[in-house]
Amino acid sequence: MIGRLVAMAYVGTVAGLAGAGFAGDSTVAILSATALALPSGLAGLVAFYAAYGLLALVPGANPDASSGSGSCNAGGACESSSTGDLASWFQLTTDAIGVFMLTAAAITNVLLAHWLLTRSRRARSRPSAGGRP
Repeated sequence: MIGRLVAMAYVGTVAGLAGAGFAGDSTVAILSATALALPSGLAGLVAFYAAYGLLALVPGANPDASSGSGSCNAGGACESSSTGDLASWFQLTTDAIGVFMLTAAAITNVLLAHWLLTRSRRARSRPSAGGRP
């Protein structure tokens, strides 16, 4: 019971940090989530960048350059415009993929730890070959 609560808290912490990092464009939060999700977090981050690269191939998703202009009138009203920004669908999709990949990495770590603990317990409970009958 406690093990499940710890596992859920761990996965929730990684997911929360990843979500905050991608939503706020915080490299520190994203790298913190990745560090918490090690060793699987590294594979998750590599998978994220592979997906990012593939999505960036879609025309208009990730322009090469960005420019903008702005002006203000005497009354203090300002207007600005920009071109070449990331497409909103691209930004949202890549953020969601990033959170998913790091959360999946944390879940993979929990499953891996469970498998290793189960394997270790089975090995300890098995009688040795050279022991008494």
